[in-house]
Amino acid sequence: MNDLPIIWFDRALDDSMMKLVEGRWNPSWPKGDDPLDGIKQADGAVVGASIVYNREVFSVSPNLRVLSRAGIGFDNVNLEDATEFGIAACNTPDGPTISTAEHALALIFAITKGLKQSEGRLHRQEGNYSASHHSLELNGASLTLIGLGRIASRVATVALAAGMTVTAYDPFESNEKFEQLGVGRASTLVEAVREAQVVSIHAPLTDQTHHLISAELLDQMTDGVFIVNTARGGLVDDSALIDALISGKVQAAGLDVTDPEPLPQGHPLLQHDNILVTPHVASATSEGRKRIFTMAIDQVLTGLSGSKPSNILNPEVWPGRSSMQTVT
Repeated sequence: MNDLPIIWFDRALDDSMMKLVEGRWNPSWPKGDDPLDGIKQADGAVVGASIVYNREVFSVSPNLRVLSRAGIGFDNVNLEDATEFGIAACNTPDGPTISTAEHALALIFAITKGLKQSEGRLHRQEGNYSASHHSLELNGASLTLIGLGRIASRVATVALAAGMTVTAYDPFESNEKFEQLGVGRASTLVEAVREAQVVSIHAPLTDQTHHLISAELLDQMTDGVFIVNTARGGLVDDSALIDALISGKVQAAGLDVTDPEPLPQGHPLLQHDNILVTPHVASATSEGRKRIFTMAIDQVLTGLSGSKPSNILNPEVWPGRSSMQTVT
């Protein structure tokens, strides 16, 4: 083994990714059934969303100094524990933006046009297809975004170009951002969703936002609303959503994220033709994967070289850091 730092990945690297790491550091990933195999020896880690990283992991990883989440969400990384163990936690908020926004838009188009239902009728050879097809023309339709971060902003830009009127609820973004995007600002969540024909969710998952889309909030929405979620599955109360889909309160839903993930065979969300579910693949384009991966590695290498990563999530860990291994 040479003196290059060990960077651990939570999955094996393909050939294109290996070309990025050869000669710069020693890559490592699980070789057996243990999903954490190899992390104990790692100096840095690039991780996804499938494993929880907390004191149980950090306490047996004495060399770990930087952990980079390959993506935006970091609800599977315990920041308090990372800070306690002197580990800089980072994410890559710009990496998934384009691909995830495109996927959200694809779901919006697919469910408002009834593509899954239409294909199902064709498979069943029901006939009389035009008369039984119900869809929404998006030009002039109203879209509400819950959250107006990077992904939602890109969704807004395309939706506006398609002729939709766009409103958003995000108490943390500035009025200037709303004005620059041409997006209307709702002062409350209920106000945001009450008249929307389409609702697209782009909020982080926290204790406060868990089951943000509840039975009570669904009751406040207009009849026949369309709902899309590409953020986190825990934001939506699945039971309430299914009840609303059965009753017609919600006409259709498009979900790239669920709780649990992936959905097991026979799960209620997979039993309805007005629910389109994809298995958390919104950012998984060839271009998106490479961009996210490269950004995540850059965060790790920056931290290991002694410089502060640009997207550090626990900046309080940085002052007084012990010397780090130099990366060339």
